[in-house]
Amino acid sequence: MHKTIEAGVLIIGGGGSGCRAAIEAHDQGADVLMIVKGELGNSGCTLNVGTSAAVGEWGDPNDTTFSAMEDLLEHGGYLGNQDLAKVLAEEAPDRVRELAEWGIEFERDEDGSITVDEDAAHSFARNLYFKPAKPSHHDYGAPPGMAMMDVLMEQMEARKIRVMNDVVLVDLLTNDGRVVGATAIDCNSNEFVVIKASATILATGSYSQVYSLTTVAEQETGDGQAAAFRAGAELMDMENTQFVPTSVGYPPGSVFLNAKGEKFLEKYGVNNPHVQTKEALTFAVGMELKEGRGTEHGTILIDMTNLTGDKRGAARREELSKSLKESGSPYPGFKAESIDLAARPFETGPLAHTATGGIRINTQCKTTLPGLYATGAVAGGVYGHARPQGFTSMITVVFGRRAGLYASQGAKDAGEVTLDDAAVEASFQRATGLAENLAGVKPSELKAQIKDIMTASAWVIKDEETLSAGLSQILEIGEMERQRAKDSTFKSSPKDGFEWAEALEIPNMLVSSELMLRGGIEREESRGAFFRYDFPNTDDEKWMKNIIYKQVDGETVLETADVELKYCGPGTESHAKA
Repeated sequence: MHKTIEAGVLIIGGGGSGCRAAIEAHDQGADVLMIVKGELGNSGCTLNVGTSAAVGEWGDPNDTTFSAMEDLLEHGGYLGNQDLAKVLAEEAPDRVRELAEWGIEFERDEDGSITVDEDAAHSFARNLYFKPAKPSHHDYGAPPGMAMMDVLMEQMEARKIRVMNDVVLVDLLTNDGRVVGATAIDCNSNEFVVIKASATILATGSYSQVYSLTTVAEQETGDGQAAAFRAGAELMDMENTQFVPTSVGYPPGSVFLNAKGEKFLEKYGVNNPHVQTKEALTFAVGMELKEGRGTEHGTILIDMTNLTGDKRGAARREELSKSLKESGSPYPGFKAESIDLAARPFETGPLAHTATGGIRINTQCKTTLPGLYATGAVAGGVYGHARPQGFTSMITVVFGRRAGLYASQGAKDAGEVTLDDAAVEASFQRATGLAENLAGVKPSELKAQIKDIMTASAWVIKDEETLSAGLSQILEIGEMERQRAKDSTFKSSPKDGFEWAEALEIPNMLVSSELMLRGGIEREESRGAFFRYDFPNTDDEKWMKNIIYKQVDGETVLETADVELKYCGPGTESHAKA
């Protein structure tokens, strides 16, 4: 017997976007249930937010939401969906004001005004910084992200929204082409759970855990993307993920060196790393590594022995120094040897950051499958192939609210939905079969193998040879898993729900990896954060297109869709300041 739970709106994922969706759906009258892979407040990427970008009374009076939209689209190589970008720019200010009404605090200057910076790729000062109103209690994260989660969780608690922790998505359930809920594993009770829902919202985050070195939370293994793909939804831009140039910060005075001890940023046109985008810095570091001027560990060196800077820079150096001495890195899950900034240059290198691709949505957060919505990092289309710093936190609340609003309306319109018993049984067999397949194989070891393949074949600077080699290896692992599943006679659940959940991550990582590699081979150009060594130039004539990923008769199919340059494009007159 399977435990069956019912909800009007099911939300899968407990980060900021899932929380904001839950709040809105509840306020629209929906019966809401959230399931979280992990624990609410210690899950997802919102906790890692550093800065937030929004046009408002706190920033430059000459700034406009159109300028913000332009900056976002231009930096992403104009591959972003312009309607989504417009919604983001126009609604972000209200979401910031809403967070303030809910009690969030801001970093402020000595005169009491909100601290606002003009970050790289922004044409005006619009980057602000949240801070917790009271001590936060989270396992990881940065103060701005913790502040966001604090106020969102308080709003959820005030509404008494149902939350199930340590419950992991298995499959989306469909009936007559409509999503009618999902199956999941309750890790604590080790039960297979069936959830019937009139509308389902995916808010499961990114898929950058396919790499061995990454900034994203450990839960972000592409679960939502893979489940949507298996169910028949279209994905887009899966070939691209962002990187950060180093695993540490680089305060004023930091010097980047290759393994030969040579300064190298200047030859890539980077004269001051603090006014450059992370894409420009990552490209410079990636090229040094690609052309053999990195260390044997695949790193470069940073010299911080003679740092300079203003008061804020000095404070940042002190924070960084403490972090490096304690753990070697400010990012969760990445631990290195203790580093003394004043002693000598130290090794560091790129980390995979948030992906820009995901499930294809419209401005109502509807996917191409009726009954299914997506929000936050699991959804693609907003950014194109790169994002200026600060918009990630805003997609959390802008599209979280929209997903909750339109999913609650969709649930009312759908009325009572019916489960397909055959689909439920097929999902149960798949879940139990995966655990049997891994008998004698530690899921952690197979996951590490996937991560190593992706880091070797689809790192910062890509080429067809390495991408193709990686694809062959990923497909081989996938075929082995499918064959084991075919031969499996396992009919009962594993003994440990958390090990079971880890086994379920493997096919999700394989789907995300395969799509990233296939799309990386397909896109023969460099754009935004996507760099091909064998195609170094941006090709607007051939590649002003999104790559769309879908299944047709069980086969993976890649198609291209022309980008609609609805509001702006390459060569158009900019409304931003010169």
